[in-house]
Amino acid sequence: MAKSTVAAIKRHRTTRLAKLLTRSYYLHRKKRDEEMYTLICDEFVELGGVYIKFLQGVLLRSKVMKKWHSPNKLKIFENLESEPVDIGAVLRRELGEHKVKRIALVQPQPFAAGSFGQVYYAQLDDGRQVIIKLLRPMIRELLKYDLKLLSGFYKNFFVKLSKNMDIKLDTAVNEFSAATLRETDYIGEAQFAHELHERYKNHEKLVIPQTYLDLCTDNIIVQDYIGGISGAALVRLASQGVSLDEYVAEQLGSNFETQLEIFSEETMMSIFAYDKIPGDPHPGNVKFLENNKVGMIDFGVTATTPVDKAPFFGIIEGYYHVTKGAHSALAFFENGLRFFVGDLYKSLRRIARFINEKQLDDKKDYVEEVTRIAEKTYVEAMGTDTIGSITQNDQSVLTAVNKIINKGNRFGLVMKLESTEVLRTLQTLTSLLASLGKYETVMATVLERVVERLKTEYPELIQHKDDQVSLSDAIEVVVNWLERVADRDPALFQELSRKIMVNKSPLVESNGE
Repeated sequence: MAKSTVAAIKRHRTTRLAKLLTRSYYLHRKKRDEEMYTLICDEFVELGGVYIKFLQGVLLRSKVMKKWHSPNKLKIFENLESEPVDIGAVLRRELGEHKVKRIALVQPQPFAAGSFGQVYYAQLDDGRQVIIKLLRPMIRELLKYDLKLLSGFYKNFFVKLSKNMDIKLDTAVNEFSAATLRETDYIGEAQFAHELHERYKNHEKLVIPQTYLDLCTDNIIVQDYIGGISGAALVRLASQGVSLDEYVAEQLGSNFETQLEIFSEETMMSIFAYDKIPGDPHPGNVKFLENNKVGMIDFGVTATTPVDKAPFFGIIEGYYHVTKGAHSALAFFENGLRFFVGDLYKSLRRIARFINEKQLDDKKDYVEEVTRIAEKTYVEAMGTDTIGSITQNDQSVLTAVNKIINKGNRFGLVMKLESTEVLRTLQTLTSLLASLGKYETVMATVLERVVERLKTEYPELIQHKDDQVSLSDAIEVVVNWLERVADRDPALFQELSRKIMVNKSPLVESNGE
């Protein structure tokens, strides 16, 4: 592509994002939020590519999508506009004269199009039905620039709409950018898809297409065709009042809830069984098949699972209790602290252990001390000590933790989002269930099964690993945290500092072992 063409496209998108930012601020000041969110989402659909990926991922679980009123809403999962390409010429160029003969025929027009690729029906010389996924033209030339524009828009607008828990923004944005760039690595995607096929080829209900590595290149992926009905198609039907249980039973002879339970349970269990899992289970990537089977397609987004999986188990177990409507804010706060702010959690436990070793009476549990104060502030704000009610209309784990911690982040917590990929996977899964009208009926059942299986199959998950934290490092972490609290809420700082003592002296006055 000519450099002048790329430069012109970049200038156009820069201008368009600048105008969008200005118009969005105006609507926000006028408190016309639904207009604002619809404007942003519609513009992102028009821009395509990574902007649609942003809607699918980051914004899918937010109030932005909930207040977006447009027929384009369901379009973001599949059947986007395709681009004119001579697929025959591309295959000859990519595969060469010898390999291209293995493809007996290919339909000239794509039957599906996603953010970065468009997909063609084809047939191999042995009669097997396959799909050919082709990377869209111009994606690689423009992606890094688009990510830079999108990052700037996100930092200057979306972040200002959420004033709760402090997030290490650069880390979050960089991880989104890195994950997005990996989606253009077709060799890596093909290899991961092959690994998944080998992993699940003997699974009774989960279907992963075979990938033909010898026919994959930097720009194309060739895989078995998976039929069935996509989750995105079912979302559209549900929006028209169709009963999905009845429709799936009639069309496939399958039990819809059973299929969702199988898929959800395997997704959650895989977090603890493997180092890397598919990271984008949105409706367009899930296929519902006959005999209660479920298929997955599109493996460009991966999620690296946490090295220390015990804190994530705490999140899973805590969220299970949330779905049962009987879990206290105190216990959920502790689970959230352990996962999202692990350095502080371990430091509080390390200091308490040091003090308890020095004295026989007045044993301390600083995590409990802090969470009780958090519970008190939550009860004052919400009028209840249970959190089931606040999550009925919002299945985001992060949102739940934010609401417990209290608006404005009085507790000065800085989240280290080292496991954002797997958290995003879990939240995309909950969004899938919600979009299909099955969150309440499926999630509690699945979580109960998963928690019981994890306790049996991975008993080490209930162990705490705070011994590797030195006392001096622990004190430094806690002192820095208390200083942030003091800046935000001096009264809360005084309450916390009275609870956290070393040898009867406030921790903030301690300076060593």
